[in-house]
Order: sequence, then C-alpha cells, then structure tokens
Amino acid sequence: MALDTAALSDLRSYVKRRVGFLKYRVGTSYTKVPISDVQILPTGVVRVQASIVPSGAVTINRVELYNNASELWAHQDVSITLDQGQTGVLYWFDFTIREASE
Repeated sequence: MALDTAALSDLRSYVKRRVGFLKYRVGTSYTKVPISDVQILPTGVVRVQASIVPSGAVTINRVELYNNASELWAHQDVSITLDQGQTGVLYWFDFTIREASE
C-alpha cells in the first residue's frame, strides 16, 4: 500500500484544523495559552507555535499541546529559564507526517 499525495495533504490539514491550545508548567502550576500560528511548511512538517509570556523570572518545566476537544496530543519535559526582563519564548511542536514501510 502507498499513500498518495492527497492522503498526506489531508492528514496534515487534519492536524492543522484540530490543534487547540498549549499549556506550560512552572513548578506545579499550569498556564493555558492560545496557539499563535499553525503552518504546513514546504517540507510537509506541520508546525504549531505559541508565545509563552510568563510574568517575572521563571523556569518552565513542561509544555503540553492539546487538541480542540481539550485532549492531550503531545508533551515535552523541558527546562527553559526566563530571567527578569525577558519578554518570553516562542515555542513550537513539529509534526512530521510521512509514509514509511518496515
């Protein structure tokens, strides 16, 4: 079986349509932030971006991506330290959708 171009395009569009929001964790507290952009790059990668702008100096220890039904799609444990005076950070998840055979 081989997926054709239309199938791969539909799968990428599905991810783009279903993305909902991002949450980040500082300590044990979560903050929800809206998605700022979703792009399908020329390489076929679906990139989901959000701006994380906490107040004050913090260390972000986890970032989560949810779909528009509030279901967790992806997460990453991180250690992103923002010092006083830094505006924030642009964070993104990249989804690579491709066919592979074993």
